[in-house]
Amino acid sequence: MFINFIKFFVIFFLISCVSHQKETAAINVAQETIECGYNPEDYACNFTYFDQNDKKISLHDFKGKVILLDFSTIWCYWCNVAAMEEGDIVSNYGDKDFVWITVLIEDSNGDRPSCSDLKLWIDKHSITSPVLSGTTDILDYEDDGIDVGYRNGGWPSFVVISKDMIIKEYIYGWSKEKIMLSLDKELK
Repeated sequence: MFINFIKFFVIFFLISCVSHQKETAAINVAQETIECGYNPEDYACNFTYFDQNDKKISLHDFKGKVILLDFSTIWCYWCNVAAMEEGDIVSNYGDKDFVWITVLIEDSNGDRPSCSDLKLWIDKHSITSPVLSGTTDILDYEDDGIDVGYRNGGWPSFVVISKDMIIKEYIYGWSKEKIMLSLDKELK
């Protein structure tokens, strides 16, 4: 009797696992209707990170706006210069369905920024746009044809993303003029 109970339990467990796997696979297929990538003209891959209030924010939350995605570090001089100009650029384009999203990858010690690091960055530069704490696994540092993340050609690295989440271009290093030319082109 006990052996029959064990057999029944094992068969029941296996059937429910297979059923759950089929359910999960169906859900995954439904969610993966658009393939993403990291090259210009690819649909931008989504990510979710926390902001200064420990609130989770995803890139795709901003679909419908032109996005200037800024990968920076706290210790980088030119990243700080870009952050000081954020307010001016946002005031020029903010009424045109535009958002600047900063993803800070490292704090002053090379670690992932904390909520308090993000708050200090925001206060120091009077930033009104989203600032997120990111990780290095979202970035691709090598130009080797194997795309494992957003391209990083140095600090800061920017990605211009269209309203329909298509990567338009990468901009490496800080150039206010280049950023504004790219935004003018995308927001025309």
